[in-house]
Amino acid sequence: MMNILKQDITSFPRMLALLLGLIFFPVGYSLAQEITDGIAAIVNTEVITISELETELQDETIRLRARYSGKELEQRLTHKEYDVLNRIIERKLQLQEAEAKGVGVSEEELDQAIDRLRQTRPGVADATPRSSLREELILQRMIDFEVRRRIMVSPEEARSYYTTSQDEFTTPARYHLKQILLKPQAGESSTEVLMRADALVQKIKDGADFSDLAQTHSEGSESVMGGDLGLMRKDELLGPLANALEGMRMGDVSRPVESELGIHILKLEKTIPGEPLPFDEVKDSIKNNLFQRKTRDVRGEWLSSLKDKAYIEIRF
Repeated sequence: MMNILKQDITSFPRMLALLLGLIFFPVGYSLAQEITDGIAAIVNTEVITISELETELQDETIRLRARYSGKELEQRLTHKEYDVLNRIIERKLQLQEAEAKGVGVSEEELDQAIDRLRQTRPGVADATPRSSLREELILQRMIDFEVRRRIMVSPEEARSYYTTSQDEFTTPARYHLKQILLKPQAGESSTEVLMRADALVQKIKDGADFSDLAQTHSEGSESVMGGDLGLMRKDELLGPLANALEGMRMGDVSRPVESELGIHILKLEKTIPGEPLPFDEVKDSIKNNLFQRKTRDVRGEWLSSLKDKAYIEIRF
């Protein structure tokens, strides 16, 4: 299903690969285990079994089967299978590297970590095996040692990012809007409501006052105020109304816009542009984001280096 990952062994016959695999199997592993379970992959001296892979895939498989079917489901399951197997391989490589470098967690340290976890997530602390929690702590230490200690974000980097990504640090624009909202009357079709809306738009184009028409025709709660919605951000509006604002200028009246509430006619009274947030207010967030980005990059490089020097064989 998947190819051997190490380029220097892709030409080996399966029997030779099997023999090498048996040589590298950990103490206590037997050929009977392969027969009854199945090998998904070999990672240096360790075996990833089919059942181990299936256990990791279980929750994802349930979610995918609930959403997809047929060929698309098959493709997504295959893709997820590759992702999960790669994740298991990377985990084993990190733990093997930790063992090689003598990175571990004492019983006392593990007890302290479990006590801290129990204070915030007691269910997780009690349900997770000690061995799994120990592995998580070891992985965190390896990431701290191999990745995070190598990363620094300078004030100059943060300032440069702030300058070149100004849109990220600008408050949303606000729009002073008025609206006329029309809803179907008894026995009235949506086409007839739209015809009423078109007639009102034409009256506005002919010079009728929008606020007066809103007071007499709108069925929104703001009609008593001439349809005045006040200042609104786009993310506070229904999707079709936010889209209708695109390209509108001060004083413009929209075409009739349909939403789940009815037919809307919008008038843009004024636009208040967003304002840049001061650097001092966002610098900590910028530094954290840059640190996380660098962490992902450096971690990826480190994992690639572990794979490059490892014996990895995919068996199914």
